[in-house]
Amino acid sequence: MSETPEKLREEAVKYFNETLDLMQKGKNAEALESLQKAESSAQKAEDGPILFHILKVRGQLLQSLDMLEEALETYAFSLIMSEKLLSEDPGNKLYTDTLHLNLNNLGNLGNTFQRMGNFSSSRQAYEIGIEICQNLLASYPENEFYRMYAGNTLNNLGELLFTMGEPDEAKEKFEEALKTYSLLLKNSPDNPEYLSDTAMTLNNLGTLYSEKGQKAEAKENFEKALDILKKLSEKEPGNEKLREEVRLTREKFEAV
Repeated sequence: MSETPEKLREEAVKYFNETLDLMQKGKNAEALESLQKAESSAQKAEDGPILFHILKVRGQLLQSLDMLEEALETYAFSLIMSEKLLSEDPGNKLYTDTLHLNLNNLGNLGNTFQRMGNFSSSRQAYEIGIEICQNLLASYPENEFYRMYAGNTLNNLGELLFTMGEPDEAKEKFEEALKTYSLLLKNSPDNPEYLSDTAMTLNNLGTLYSEKGQKAEAKENFEKALDILKKLSEKEPGNEKLREEVRLTREKFEAV
């Protein structure tokens, strides 16, 4: 006799709770086995909410086990599902929080792939995040989280493309990042995070121009970055990191 949907749901919840318990104990390999059982039962029961929660945990679990390609696939699928569910229920905090979480996880995974030298997977992670954010900004044009994420990820993609020997594409991404930050700064002109990120991208663009032998453009971007960093440093005189960024940017400017 086949199991009823209610029984299958109970089974899925049991295995899901077991997964969380095993993760807390650091038994991630066993946790993944339990999660797979939970997913199988939830699929048979056709229970969307339980599958949503399973998906939310699976990416992080896979990443903890260094199954990075599988984690990338899970984050991408979960983002698409979260975006769809959010469009149907815009006020749902769970969908919003899960979408934010998975965007951050995806961005961090892209950075991890880049450090490992896995440039194709890094690029894929960044491009998925940018596409999702651009879609969301069409519906939520005032959302600062999505715009900030898009700007940071465009900058990261620009750095990756520059490392890959694609300076023209990198330049395009840096310029898109700067446009994104300028929209944020329109409403919050003194926001230190937006200003700091703008200076970072200007520095990256300056380095790119310097490598290409375009000295005037390099100097212009380094000078803009230096002006921003000096102002930020004046507001936080005890911030050693900012002082170091000012020093390094000044050195780049003077070396061109």
